[in-house]
Amino acid sequence: MKSLSKVVVNMPRSGIRQIASMAVEMPDCIRLDLGEPHFPTPRHICDAAHKAALDGFTKYTTPVGLKSLREAMSAKLKRVNGLDVPIDRIVATCGATSGLFNACLAILEHGDEMLLPDPGWPNWEMMVLAAGGRPVRYAAPASNGFLPDPAALDALVTPRTKGILINSPSNPTGAVMPADLLRQMVEFARRHDLWVVSDECYDEFVFSGEHTSAARYDEDGRVISVFSCSKTYAMTGWRVGYVAVPAVAAEVQAKLQEPVIGSICAVAQKAAEAALNGPQENVGMMRDYFRARRDQAIHLLEKAGIRTWRPEGAFFLMVDISGATLDTYGFAKDLLLKEKVSVAPGETFGPAGRGLVRIALATSEEKLETGLSRLIRTIQRETELARMGGARVWP
Repeated sequence: MKSLSKVVVNMPRSGIRQIASMAVEMPDCIRLDLGEPHFPTPRHICDAAHKAALDGFTKYTTPVGLKSLREAMSAKLKRVNGLDVPIDRIVATCGATSGLFNACLAILEHGDEMLLPDPGWPNWEMMVLAAGGRPVRYAAPASNGFLPDPAALDALVTPRTKGILINSPSNPTGAVMPADLLRQMVEFARRHDLWVVSDECYDEFVFSGEHTSAARYDEDGRVISVFSCSKTYAMTGWRVGYVAVPAVAAEVQAKLQEPVIGSICAVAQKAAEAALNGPQENVGMMRDYFRARRDQAIHLLEKAGIRTWRPEGAFFLMVDISGATLDTYGFAKDLLLKEKVSVAPGETFGPAGRGLVRIALATSEEKLETGLSRLIRTIQRETELARMGGARVWP
């Protein structure tokens, strides 16, 4: 039998999903692994989906999505992001994930390089590899607040470099790029004639200041902006995202819908339309809630003498476990099996994640406190064992 694709066979899995797959088998596990709001989808969104199903919106739609949905997306981009994007440059996607993957497919040819942040969401590396490209990491170190230094990027560019992915607010760190830094990142891309893929899935979860879209500094049509309804409206399972593309890339991005997904779920499109056009109070409520959980987590960790960093957006927190171990996969599995708490291993986000774990703040106040107490206890125990030179065999 012919072999399977070596690229796909050798592709590293997301460590987040590895831990989540184990955690789902533990009904009493405290889940601090996935980036998923624990809030229910607001009632008016569910009602719109129910009505749409009863009204017969159960057939294929155009690959780019319903016109009414893209009009709602265009209005949101104007209202929230300050972007004037007509609907012929907007594509509704099966979550932001398919929009990001389509962007990689549109940009990359075999052997082309894509610059990715380190640390950064592991699925980006998987997408680049699946599209035939080569991921190249650029540093966004903890010492710089998990923000990149544009001056350090020039050395990474080769004749095969085709694009750069930027992410603000960041998954996994929650770092928010200031407007001037985003401007410099886009200028860097312009200087080297690179495409920019801007992942802005957490654009409405910024705790201080405001989110800035990279496309605001796009003077020549090189920024592909990717957004999601999943986080903003607690709609992760509905799978609705959207991409705002430059005119030159609009036809290609639309064409890619046909072989990848055909079109997204019609009922989910009507739900997303209701989310974008309807009351926005739930968005502010969730943002305030996640800010409070951030402050709760930082207080508990700092009180225990454990290093962490204050995120300015999203709903994640990076925690330093390097005194205990650099093997974050082993630590995460041991924590899950012994304490029934799931966290994401830092190494899945890139080399800069060694010695760190990511916790998701999107859970109840009580569960977060209990989960952090168990995490702190484990870090302290393993740090003391490491200090004493005790042997440790991880799962």
